[in-house]
Amino acid sequence: MPAPKGIPIPEAKAFRLDERIYDSRQTKGWMSEDEELVATHSGEVLIGLDLESAEWDEETGEMTIRMSRERALRAIRWVRHAMEHTGVPRWKVSRLEETLRISDAIMDWK
Repeated sequence: MPAPKGIPIPEAKAFRLDERIYDSRQTKGWMSEDEELVATHSGEVLIGLDLESAEWDEETGEMTIRMSRERALRAIRWVRHAMEHTGVPRWKVSRLEETLRISDAIMDWK
């Protein structure tokens, strides 16, 4: 049986997400050891957030979620990894940069 296709492991201690149907198994993606990040083979990255830290910005009406720089950079690394391995063009990364306002965090990506 051939190896499962999709994105490779995003970080060292991530584990595979498998769906079992009777005796067969289908790989869906990866989950981080602390279960805060999930990367699917279709290139989506899910991030576990603590909504108790969310605040409404009175001026813009947008919700703001604060997290440590280390945690944010880790999530961005997972997103970049998924984008690279699913063939997303470089211009879409710049849209991510604009949306998240994180230009310093992804400038080193080539």
